[in-house]
Amino acid sequence: MASRFYTVFVALIVSAALVCQVSAEDIDDSQEAVSLYARGKRLLREKSWFDAARVFQELEGRFPNSANIDLFIFNRAKARYYLGEYDAAAAGFNYFITRFPESSSLAHAYHFLGNATYLKGDVNRAVRAYLAAYELTGDAYLEELLVASLVGAFKGAASVSLGEVDFEQLPAAKACALIRPLSEIYLQRGEISRANGLLAVCGEQVDASDLTGDDARAANRELEIALVLPLSGELQSFGQEIYNGAVIATEVYRSETGRSVELASYDSRGEAVEAARIMTELAKSTSTDVVIGPLTSDEAMVSSAVLNCSSLPMIAPAATQAGLTRLSLTSYQLAPNIELEGITLAEYAVRKMQADSVAIISSTAADHLRMTRAFAERFKRLGGTVVAVEYYRPRDTDFGVYIRDIKAILLGQPEDSAFYINADGDTLAIDVVPAYIDCLFMPGDARQLRQLIPQVNFYNLNAFYLGSDGWGDDVVYKLGDDITKGAVFSSPFLEGRQSEQYMKLAAAYDSRYGSRPQRLSALGFDAANLVFSALSGNRATRDDISNGLRVVSNYEGASGMISFGEHRENIEMPLYRIEAELPVLITDEPGTSEEIETNRP
Repeated sequence: MASRFYTVFVALIVSAALVCQVSAEDIDDSQEAVSLYARGKRLLREKSWFDAARVFQELEGRFPNSANIDLFIFNRAKARYYLGEYDAAAAGFNYFITRFPESSSLAHAYHFLGNATYLKGDVNRAVRAYLAAYELTGDAYLEELLVASLVGAFKGAASVSLGEVDFEQLPAAKACALIRPLSEIYLQRGEISRANGLLAVCGEQVDASDLTGDDARAANRELEIALVLPLSGELQSFGQEIYNGAVIATEVYRSETGRSVELASYDSRGEAVEAARIMTELAKSTSTDVVIGPLTSDEAMVSSAVLNCSSLPMIAPAATQAGLTRLSLTSYQLAPNIELEGITLAEYAVRKMQADSVAIISSTAADHLRMTRAFAERFKRLGGTVVAVEYYRPRDTDFGVYIRDIKAILLGQPEDSAFYINADGDTLAIDVVPAYIDCLFMPGDARQLRQLIPQVNFYNLNAFYLGSDGWGDDVVYKLGDDITKGAVFSSPFLEGRQSEQYMKLAAAYDSRYGSRPQRLSALGFDAANLVFSALSGNRATRDDISNGLRVVSNYEGASGMISFGEHRENIEMPLYRIEAELPVLITDEPGTSEEIETNRP
């Protein structure tokens, strides 16, 4: 709290200094523009922020071709900042930076952007903006204040990490003026290797003989886990969940073993290129032992490719794209891939249900399309016939057209026919005529499934239902057994909720964060614990960790069962049947899981 106050205090000092600096500006423009501009600057000095913002907005609108348009935009954003409208201010300064990359006020714009994003609570972006301002400015006074702002922000957010690459573009003297106070913060956190990594830029190193207590123990650390996750941007909340789970696992491990573990976080921003850049640096690092992350399949795919010739192990906790672990021999995939869901259900349909035919009604969401493709290919390879495939859109609520199309195929009626003539010559409305097929595969999310499933029943399309993990939701169960009809669905997300590891996570998570852990927290927790279980002796090399991960089988984690297959992806895919409005695990039925396991590609 104190460090946050300190940074905000510094930001306000710098802002006040900039007001004084810019207030003396004169512009060469039309008489009306000069008059309005002078009025706007006077209002700024008088702290009439709202009126000042309106004046600069008027200048921007009335004189879009003015040679001083940059000043109008800059001062409008600044007035918004002082008003406390930090979103609008940040947008204004971002626009200024993009439009006027050669402006002499660019460093000031980055600094104000840092202030605005910090006060919004986005410390990672604030630090990046402060660094950009620090790199650009030649003003010694502003440099000094930026160092203070960076140090204050760095102290207040353990999730913010800076490494050698962040200082590559700075002159040595300028870089070291910032590195030395930042390395002190790393030392206070016990992150000796990170401190040494920064100090190496300055040709310096921490003298371990001068360390005592916690610092000395940290210098002899056993393990460094890098967390490469989006800690800013649109995916920040998801990255933070995984980070929180890993933190809980590490704290529990430390308390139970007394061993030292260092967590080093890196912000990928949810961008594949940034994740690849970070992974390239970590692969060359002598201190990083293993990576947890990145978050998305795109990030994990390029990161795995980067590690193709590296020994650095990487556990992708949440990525579901098939094939990403085949890009390197040290990549591991914790969440079962989407294709595996489709393959498992197709094998269940043919081998357990003896199904010969199937119709598919699928969402057009990317994951469901991939699952549908995998299901259909496997079903046909096993000798089955895919009679029809219908796709509905994310906003659809009326699924009658898709159901009627399938019935028309099954009944041999034209798609636009409204009536059915049976063998006795009776004319019936086609909607009420029963149609039958062995099974109906319906991948989707719970929100649309709760509308789709009753409509399938209404239109009298009869089949054994198969579903994706979206069926694992109360809104589906509570439709009633007469509607869900004993449907079988796959889900890697349900099994862990009653495990011993989940209970341990839930108790510690509630104590630390005051809430219940989500799915991503459980994945972060399991990823860290898998690393700990792979350790042998007091120390472990990258190869030791990777070899330990490679043999993981039937691990009952907080997120569910984990077994790494031939290509190091989790091959556990539990199946459930809906009975009495509850999911009942069925993968231990004779002839189910064993057959599926031995026939996977």
